Amino acid sequence: MNLSENNIFLNLNVESRDELFDFLSSNAFKHNYVNDIKKTMEAFIDREKESSTGLIDGFAIPHAKDDSVITPTVFFAKLAKPIEWETFDESNVQYVFALFVPKNQAGTTHIMMISKLATALMEDDFKNEIKASTDINKIISLISKEMTREVLV
Repeated sequence: MNLSENNIFLNLNVESRDELFDFLSSNAFKHNYVNDIKKTMEAFIDREKESSTGLIDGFAIPHAKDDSVITPTVFFAKLAKPIEWETFDESNVQYVFALFVPKNQAGTTHIMMISKLATALMEDDFKNEIKASTDINKIISLISKEMTREVLV
């Protein structure tokens, strides 16, 4: 999974979770990660209906597992202002790791991606660096390091 500047959005101005999902799906389509904006956005929304992907400390990991996804990837968005989202600590969300996973990789690639990000988000150093950084290349490096790390089971 290659991360590039196209996968990172800083100071993103959106008013709602659905507006964010539309933005992310549209950008994934623009960069050929998905082949259908509407289906990808619906996959994000449907997943949220199952249970919220909001975590704690302003973070969320929404994911679209769908046939519209061509290539698995992760986007990171640092929002200009927090948006409402159901979270474990009842905080609004400002830092979003959005996962795009082909439906046929839902039990493999998807689990690996979630596991690596969830593990990283348990580390205060990682969270603090992600929150503080305004350097896209540093953010790419931080995420890439975590996504290539071995997961111990």
